[in-house]
Amino acid sequence: MNTRDPSEATAPAALESKVLVIETDAAVLDAIRAFCGDNALQGHRVHPLNVAGVLRSRIDLGAVFVGGRLQGAVSDGVELAREIARLRPELPLFLRTDGVELPDPGALPSIVPYTLADIGALRGELDRKIFDRVYPTSLVRALGEMTQSALASQFKGMEVRMDPPYVVRDRLIHGEMFTLIPMETPWCRGFMTLQTDAESLRRVVSAGHTVFSAEDGADFRNLNALLGELTNLIWGGFRNRYGTEGAGGTFGVQVPIIVNHLHRYISFGTESPQLCFKCQAWSPDDPEGTTVTIYQRFAFSLSWAPELYRESETLLSGFVESGELELF
Repeated sequence: MNTRDPSEATAPAALESKVLVIETDAAVLDAIRAFCGDNALQGHRVHPLNVAGVLRSRIDLGAVFVGGRLQGAVSDGVELAREIARLRPELPLFLRTDGVELPDPGALPSIVPYTLADIGALRGELDRKIFDRVYPTSLVRALGEMTQSALASQFKGMEVRMDPPYVVRDRLIHGEMFTLIPMETPWCRGFMTLQTDAESLRRVVSAGHTVFSAEDGADFRNLNALLGELTNLIWGGFRNRYGTEGAGGTFGVQVPIIVNHLHRYISFGTESPQLCFKCQAWSPDDPEGTTVTIYQRFAFSLSWAPELYRESETLLSGFVESGELELF
């Protein structure tokens, strides 16, 4: 299945995925840039010498493109690809093999080789490895609106911005604070998380932009309460809009959620991509000192049936058009 629903190709909530591009040849970069533009990929170039630092920065990624032959201090792109695959095995890794003799393919099972001449053949791999889950545009838009409304209600006197939604394959945790809540309807079962760093949230509270007094910012319990309330507000909006009637309940299939704090890693027991929003709130009077970034992820890891979602949305629209339901 393909995330890029043809009927919704021009919708403002169309999904992209960030990819890391490790190439040193200008002509190759131009070709990959065009390929990314045609395939909902947001390319980020990095020099081979800086790869380790970028990966340590823990940016959200959907895949990595590596040239097998790289100019400069690092010349062995195959070895670099091998190292990235070891460090981040959850990420699809596309290795350009022009003029490169590959070792035994069994030694690099997670790496997809390609040549520049047949880069178009990677479209099928993108659909299998990055865009293999349908997220209907109306759902993505509704989730973004719920989240923005919740943020605006909790951060007083601050501007709120939602970056364009995207999908990722990594399993990283951002910051020290993390909430997790189940999300369940007849057409989905999974989890939503909110992640942020404690110091940014503390500064927002200390600046008087929340329901807590400025002096309460030093107490981590108040930061917990603030992030918990944001989580509850978004979950409440989701429940009120989509309901839970017909959901599997607590007796459905469960899988372990694994959290490794040392590596800031979380697994929901599935390889499917996660739907993500990067949310920012800042004070116009002090945009540098009073800013908080919250990463929101949806992992529908237990059940996902977008065709049932579409049926429910069609039914809702029918009630509105007939006058049985009124929007307000």
